[in-house]
Amino acid sequence: MVEPMIAWMGQKLAEKALDRAVTTGGRKPQRHDLSVSGAEATSDLDITVKYTLPYLRGAKAPVVLTLRRLDHSAEDLTLPMVLGETARVRVKRGRYRITAAILELSPWLGAAPTLHAFGSQLLWLGGNGTAKACIRPDPVIVRSAGPPPPVGLSRPGCLLCGVPPLTYGLCLEHRLHVARYVVEVMLPRIRAS
Repeated sequence: MVEPMIAWMGQKLAEKALDRAVTTGGRKPQRHDLSVSGAEATSDLDITVKYTLPYLRGAKAPVVLTLRRLDHSAEDLTLPMVLGETARVRVKRGRYRITAAILELSPWLGAAPTLHAFGSQLLWLGGNGTAKACIRPDPVIVRSAGPPPPVGLSRPGCLLCGVPPLTYGLCLEHRLHVARYVVEVMLPRIRAS
């Protein structure tokens, strides 16, 4: 019991020392010059988006990160990146809402990308070290960009695929997907809060 705890503490100390050596370049950390009017202290932030595309593991899907500063002014910073990579930024200190939108590119030229997953996180930045944020987006249910539902149906089609609905405006297949999402994802979050 004691040996794993000592190994864990040693690993954490080594990570902290390496983090300090990398961010400062092996020299004394720079001081923020706040004598200039309008100058603010900054912090470093590493943002990672953890998501696996269901149809292709390890795919490099485009991700749009948005950092919104919530304190003094609503400043937005938008960063395009690729899924699986880490965005390293230096921003002013304060409270931020970080959102990640994972897009699915269309195979047709000129067609707009489809939103595949979306996630967000609140974060307070105020330290001298590098803060790390990990966002785990949830899948978004959107209408596919396929052909429109057939014309001439006596009642409207499924909201997602156009097949005549059975209940609640969804076909049986999509109703089962929604029910599974509610049971597996939403209920555990509600119970945990």
